[in-house]
Amino acid sequence: MRDHRSAERFTPFKTSWLCIFLLVSHFHMLAQTDTASRRVHPATADSSIAALRIPIADLAQTNLLTSLSDSCWIFRSPSRYIPAGQLTSLPYHRSIHRADHFVSPAAINRKTILRFTIANSGDQPLSAYFCPGFLLDSIQLYRLAATVIPIPAVLPDNPDSLGYRQITVAPHDTATFFAVLCFIKASTNTIDPTLTGSALIGQAIALNHENHTIIDIITNLFAGIMLMMIFYAVSEYLQTTKPEFIYYIGYSICISLLLFLKSTLHQVATAFNYFFESFLDNILFSVGYIFYIVFHRKFLETKRFFPGLDKFLKGGTVAITAVTIAYIAFYYLSDDFRIANTLEDSIKILLLLISIGFIIKGLTYRDRLMNYIVMGNISLCLLSIVSQIMITTNFKLVKSSSVLNLALFYYELGITVELLFFLFALSYKNKREIILSIQKEEKLKLEGERKEMEKQVAVLAAKQDERNRISVDMHDELGSGVTAIRLMSEIVKSKMKNTTFPEIEKISNSANELLNKMNTIIWTMTSSNDTLENLIAYIRSYAVEFFESTSIDCIFSMPAAIPAREISGEKRRNIFLSVKEALNNVLKHSQSSVVRINVTILDRMIIEIQDDGIGIDLEKLRKFGNGLNNMKKRMASINGEFNIENSQGTRTTFYLTL
Repeated sequence: MRDHRSAERFTPFKTSWLCIFLLVSHFHMLAQTDTASRRVHPATADSSIAALRIPIADLAQTNLLTSLSDSCWIFRSPSRYIPAGQLTSLPYHRSIHRADHFVSPAAINRKTILRFTIANSGDQPLSAYFCPGFLLDSIQLYRLAATVIPIPAVLPDNPDSLGYRQITVAPHDTATFFAVLCFIKASTNTIDPTLTGSALIGQAIALNHENHTIIDIITNLFAGIMLMMIFYAVSEYLQTTKPEFIYYIGYSICISLLLFLKSTLHQVATAFNYFFESFLDNILFSVGYIFYIVFHRKFLETKRFFPGLDKFLKGGTVAITAVTIAYIAFYYLSDDFRIANTLEDSIKILLLLISIGFIIKGLTYRDRLMNYIVMGNISLCLLSIVSQIMITTNFKLVKSSSVLNLALFYYELGITVELLFFLFALSYKNKREIILSIQKEEKLKLEGERKEMEKQVAVLAAKQDERNRISVDMHDELGSGVTAIRLMSEIVKSKMKNTTFPEIEKISNSANELLNKMNTIIWTMTSSNDTLENLIAYIRSYAVEFFESTSIDCIFSMPAAIPAREISGEKRRNIFLSVKEALNNVLKHSQSSVVRINVTILDRMIIEIQDDGIGIDLEKLRKFGNGLNNMKKRMASINGEFNIENSQGTRTTFYLTL
């Protein structure tokens, strides 16, 4: 705890020189009287001390942590060196008031001397352990006799022993002691002299540690929460490798370790606690908040989204780092603690200004993630101010002993609330990143599909070009050759007149059939024919021509308006060949006189071929076996359907979904 009141307030005013002279003379005479009395008999000393009218502690009545505040005289030296011979003539002031319990930074550079008297009304020599306060760098005891005699330092057999010194007084004796105190370089030094019987020192040390049990429990609970956050941040980093979690781990470790040690080492007189209270606590605090600021920059991506705020936080990080380095240098290189203490206070003020600046700037951004972080910083900032006010003014919220009167509780509460808002922010950010990730994946997927579609279109275009080229070549090269064969066979037949050869007739028929098949292939391969209207027109043309020289009448019915639908060459080829096979069956096997071809187009195309012949024996399909199987396979290959049935002849139906 801090008290910035100067040590000079405990000395007389500089203008009252006469008062100073009289006061010094009085204490000098008093010291001479004590010395003379000691030389004569202890009883004379007793009467001299009794004249001071200050209570004298009795070792025979000393228990646990018996307070000596009302039995002590105190003097704060203007320098760090005081000869032992001058201890009796110093201008002490009477008893230790509440204001004297806390040591100001200016007083830490000096020595503080306590003067107190102890009696032993018992019949045997008694010993007790004297504790002047906590966080004392050195304690040197002197006893007033004929001269001022130094007392060897005897510490209790306990690890926590640096703040205790043993005092022994003979039976029925009274002794005056001087305690020359030097403090560690910390703002939490206290003067609270106590006396504890040697047999009770273990209990006294334990009792000192238990003074803050409630806040210790709260701090340990808070440290546990921070430990869980460290584990969570480690797992997040291992899964995402995001650097902000490394900085959050550093912040959590520093702050949780700081508060845990503050609670655990409360009023502990060990070398490590002296090092922690004088130096390490401020380093943990500074480094922790440097990590905290960098974490905010990474977590909020300020460089990308909030460049002005990023420059502000970056400048704040540099400033805190510079002041922390200066603090370390002056702590080790300068004996004047006030410089290091000023730098320590500057770090906290700088952090407060950075927090306020961050809050003001953050409130100007309409960003939900930023709002969560700003609300957490507002809570931490306000409760930290409350904590500092309670430290500075010793303000008590309630009259009874309660955790609500402890400044550390409000600071820990601020960090807890800030942690809660951070979890809100983290949850929101994760949700937002999941949405952005899904959108990105969808975009990449669509982009991949677009490229794949472009690739397929390019392949189809290349195939179509190749189909067109082949169809042109077939038409120009093969078509002309087959046509020539057919014509020459007809010419030979005409020249031979009455003499006929079956082979020549076969050549003519084969050439004619081959020419028809080739025309069908060319029609299929030509991309300009890939329309529904062209398919129906080609089927109509083929059917009429097929039955033209036969005894069967062909009646073809189709819609007046055919929708503009594309249909691939493969589908055109398979459905045409299926219809062709059905017409061939009608001509060869139906014995009909009329065949009706009806084309209907709704959500699918239906081609119905109805003859008035003898029908088909569905149980004896051997003569139709290959043809029917071919039709079924062809329609299945283009996701179509095929059906054949007896209905006043034979009805063959083809279904193709458009």
